Amino acid sequence: MLYPMQTAPAIAQKPPMHYLDSAELLLRLRAQGYAWADMSRLTGLSVPQVSARLRLCEMDDALRAYLRRESVPEKTAQALLLLPDAVTRHRLARRIVRERLCIRDAVLLIGAARHKNISREAQKTHQQHVITLIRDVRPYRNAIRDIVAQMNAAGVHANLTERRQDGMQELTIVYAARRRRAERHQGM
Repeated sequence: MLYPMQTAPAIAQKPPMHYLDSAELLLRLRAQGYAWADMSRLTGLSVPQVSARLRLCEMDDALRAYLRRESVPEKTAQALLLLPDAVTRHRLARRIVRERLCIRDAVLLIGAARHKNISREAQKTHQQHVITLIRDVRPYRNAIRDIVAQMNAAGVHANLTERRQDGMQELTIVYAARRRRAERHQGM
């Protein structure tokens, strides 16, 4: 399949090349100055397939050797590239092999790990935000009053009760709650 500059009989006698070997071959062709279209024509792969194979070379050598040794499918290897760091890639590759996951389950596992990692990164950035302390409660009290006014304007009858006692101020909002559908049907 991927034997550039060889005759058809020579290609027919050779077994198919492993996808990681073809990725390394494509990398060498790219280093020699071959264009994407030329590599596509030489290999019989589409340009997106050539690009996807070349991305496999971004993995470290140890992971590529492990994927080759354990015969991990190409789609699973490409999904591993979605993970941001080598440690996570290695860990999930070992788990995929240990649990003998099919491609679909492996991709789902990788997607979940990626989502978890993105969530963790988002939490880190949120932890770095500085929250200013507002000691004056008047803006909050006025906002609550505005909310009650909006509720009344929308047809939800709400009452705001304000009470001061022992240096504390208590705001209470009372409004009629809608009955749930299940509660309405129980009364019938």
